[in-house]
Amino acid sequence: MDIYIDESIHDRANFIVLAAIWVPPDEIRIATEALSQCGFVPGRDEFKSSMKMNGNRHAQSLREHFRGIIGRCKIAIGICAVDERHQLMSLAASIGTAIALQNPTENGVIYLDQGIKPQWTSLPTGYLLNPDCDSKTVIGIQLADCCAHFIATILLDELGVARKMVPARRVYPGNDGDLELAWELWASIRYALAGNQPIGDPDDDGFHQPLFEPFGLVFSDGCDPRVAEAARRCFGSVWVGCIH
Repeated sequence: MDIYIDESIHDRANFIVLAAIWVPPDEIRIATEALSQCGFVPGRDEFKSSMKMNGNRHAQSLREHFRGIIGRCKIAIGICAVDERHQLMSLAASIGTAIALQNPTENGVIYLDQGIKPQWTSLPTGYLLNPDCDSKTVIGIQLADCCAHFIATILLDELGVARKMVPARRVYPGNDGDLELAWELWASIRYALAGNQPIGDPDDDGFHQPLFEPFGLVFSDGCDPRVAEAARRCFGSVWVGCIH
């Protein structure tokens, strides 16, 4: 399957998130249909995480369609410092390698957003590189943009930089309280974040607890240690058991 990569840059917290989303072809088709269903024209219009959402029901609806699609894909994450932006290509290759190690029989194309400067680097076996992609025509990049925004929102919350509360009933029907948007986002994409390897030993009956290694989590050499520590707390292991 193909991999689509986009970035989310946050100067105030000194990190850049690269989100790599491993997308089945059917989900690309569903994403294209979602654009049309939400009043956008594929190839001309696009989802951007920077779109004004307040009062924009079409953009809100498309974001929720995309969130559902992302939750059915697989997500790998790369994180670096803001002053390492010139090294994003190297980080993207490291993410691709992490994905390939979990899926050694797969092959495909790695699509990079236009904001990621192409440089020479080695790619995982079986993958080709398609850099400088226009997100209007490569809809997988739009999914990666949405995904990078979600990951960054979760990380900003964990760092204490930005926290937003939402009605708890969005996750727990009948609950009149509030909960963190970051937690709601994590809960909706946690299966996509999980890899194949369970953490810990099986119990006496041979079963593992529902805790898994991430599908992919890599850091640059210059990543801010505080950011890396927060990212490991958020994404270093993935609970796929009951949360209700």
